[in-house]
Amino acid sequence: MTLAGVDREELLRLAQALRDSGAAAPDAQLITMSPQPIGIGAMADTFRIELSWSADGAGPRSLVAKKPSSDPAAAATAASLGAYEREARFYTELAPCTAVRAPRLLGVVQADDGVPSTVLLEDLSKDYQPGDQFAELDLHVLRQARRQLLLLQAPFWEDQQTASLAWLHRRLGVPIPHIVERMQRSWSAARDTIGASLAAEERACVDRFVAGAGGWALGLGGPTSLVHHDYRVDNMLFGRGELVVLDWQTIGWGSVMFDVAYLHGTSLAPERRRAVERAEIARHVEDLAAEGVAWGVDAAWKAYRHAAFAVLLMLVPPIASVKVNPRMEAMYCRLLAFGARMALDLGAFEFLPD
Repeated sequence: MTLAGVDREELLRLAQALRDSGAAAPDAQLITMSPQPIGIGAMADTFRIELSWSADGAGPRSLVAKKPSSDPAAAATAASLGAYEREARFYTELAPCTAVRAPRLLGVVQADDGVPSTVLLEDLSKDYQPGDQFAELDLHVLRQARRQLLLLQAPFWEDQQTASLAWLHRRLGVPIPHIVERMQRSWSAARDTIGASLAAEERACVDRFVAGAGGWALGLGGPTSLVHHDYRVDNMLFGRGELVVLDWQTIGWGSVMFDVAYLHGTSLAPERRRAVERAEIARHVEDLAAEGVAWGVDAAWKAYRHAAFAVLLMLVPPIASVKVNPRMEAMYCRLLAFGARMALDLGAFEFLPD
């Protein structure tokens, strides 16, 4: 069976992974499999797969499979970052240690070289809807999203054992020469295309950040914990009164304010963000205290301002190498403008090297 990049061999591996994990009975035989592509991931292809088994209840009736991208450039980028293995290891090693709401893991498919490549997740499509990156979040939903960050960060706050995990993604507080080179190439290619929609001041902001991104990332300090690195609405599902966090390919270690700044900068238009962000950072500190984490409001605000370039750090490097479609191009235009304006509003040039 072949459909949109999923061949029969892959699907047979899928069935074995379900048996190995206990999501399917040891003697369950998969009778039919009907995959349909879903999602618009930049580095992976995602499918909803309906399954029928040799006996009722022998295995899940449907699931979501997230596999390496069929786009060579996107797949090469993800592989070079260790993205596929990292997402699988998040689900197997870290997710059980936190109450953050992520899809339930049903199994992991290994590539030919033995490296985890495809995660099999619970199918939430019936009762949950993906977030809309073009719509601003209501304040209560923003807080709901930040609540999930608390549940991710608090159990690992300044935990050196977790920090030492070699497979975690690192872009913060460490040298990132390859990312800087990629960012410079991408911005050079996109400055007069996608970047042409930016106001002159915003384009100049991106220019300046690209030139100093390496020093900025190296200087982004603590407190530290787990960092999602792409914590925005497009990577969330909403339903049944809860929020589910997706796309753990870039889970890493770094400054706790990175995800907060990225969430605010991609979820709120500049005028509204300016009106609420100081109060929201104070609220975040209060919520951390309720989770047993002590942090001062002034220190948190400074860390938030320092992290104000988070949107640009995440969106500039992949412009020239990920799958691009009209929606994604429009999203890049919108969010680059939001990210540049956030850095300008918060005086973040203070944290760039001269």
